[in-house]
Amino acid sequence: MDQCSEVRNKKGIKPVLAVVLIMAFLLAGCTTGRSAYAFIPSDVTNIPLDDPIILDINDLGFNMLMLINKADAKGRNMIISPVSLSTALSILNNGAAGTTRDQINGLINTRGVSQDEHNSKYRDLMSSLYNRKDVTILPANSLWVNREYRVRESFIELAKAWYDAEVFSLNVKSPSAASQVNKWISDKTKGLITNPVSGIDPSTITLIVNTLYFKGAWVNEFSEGLTKKEDFTLGTGETVQVDMMNGLFKVPYYNAGDFKAVKLHYKGGVSMLLLRPEGDVNELVESLSADKLLDINDKLKSFKTELKVPKLSFSFRDEVGKYLKELGMVDAFGDSADFSGMVESAKAQVNRVLHECRIELDEEGTIAAAATVIVMAGMAAMPEPEEIMDFYLDKPFVFAIMDNQTGAVLFLGKVENPAQ
Repeated sequence: MDQCSEVRNKKGIKPVLAVVLIMAFLLAGCTTGRSAYAFIPSDVTNIPLDDPIILDINDLGFNMLMLINKADAKGRNMIISPVSLSTALSILNNGAAGTTRDQINGLINTRGVSQDEHNSKYRDLMSSLYNRKDVTILPANSLWVNREYRVRESFIELAKAWYDAEVFSLNVKSPSAASQVNKWISDKTKGLITNPVSGIDPSTITLIVNTLYFKGAWVNEFSEGLTKKEDFTLGTGETVQVDMMNGLFKVPYYNAGDFKAVKLHYKGGVSMLLLRPEGDVNELVESLSADKLLDINDKLKSFKTELKVPKLSFSFRDEVGKYLKELGMVDAFGDSADFSGMVESAKAQVNRVLHECRIELDEEGTIAAAATVIVMAGMAAMPEPEEIMDFYLDKPFVFAIMDNQTGAVLFLGKVENPAQ
């Protein structure tokens, strides 16, 4: 499955570097456990778009984007990975108990699915993503355990059996500890994410790492010869010149009045949903939800559409722990945290969450990667009308890279300025 060199050497398809999270836990007293449990993929290939787990993944993504956007005063471009974040939190949740688990479930399991069914759904999601043709979607998980501490065998068994997690013993006092984790992340993301962990504190007990790698080529490629410098109007009213891709394609299209939507398909069952607001893009971000995404999908109809889509290349980085608190995951960050399902005779709490992203998009397609690192330390289309529609992304807009077979949003973001 090593397609990295082939992809990076292919002219035109550019990398998308998506999500990096670091969440630190404070605790005391553990040693590494070991498990012989093995991940057995399910034969599930499709998950209904309205499945409770998929809805929660997407809602978490939209809610996180809304809060990050609301706190942003610089008009930044931004991108997050709902699937990566939700997967890491789901692994973490297997080690939580009491109110701490209830609050995490309030983000990733709001519809009250049992813990076993929740884990099973994530196994189905990973199994479905593993077995694709014409598109590459590679999720990966790992646990890095400080050899001086004890992590419950039951927690490790759940991570391995349901999430295909690799387990490593880590000497956190070694100068090479961070580089070992970073090398694993780099390998799993085909070199797109290289150094998300700058250092590991000696009190670290465990790192829970999730990565997500995506490579897709457009069904309808844009012609490089039609790409040209064109105006893009920022939210401030200022105009900048951007590299605008142009094309006339038959695509799913919807005009809601206050926004227009277009879905561009990648080969292999993944798509990018593009939303262009008529007014302020921030109002559109605040209105989005998993249910609204389903509604938009239901209303898309196939039209010949004149498209203008800017080429993208930007990075994103933010501390997002405060947003998880705003969404209700409060106890995990304080003295009330209960991670007794993960560690024995110890107190744990979340300390830090770092989110780092990058995206590049061009005429041929997209490559995307995401990494989520949890660090634990001591404490349907209709017939085509004749009319040709227009969809010009010449102002701030929202995008979502979606897996059509499960409905899960792999990457989600807002573009304020493609020239940034």
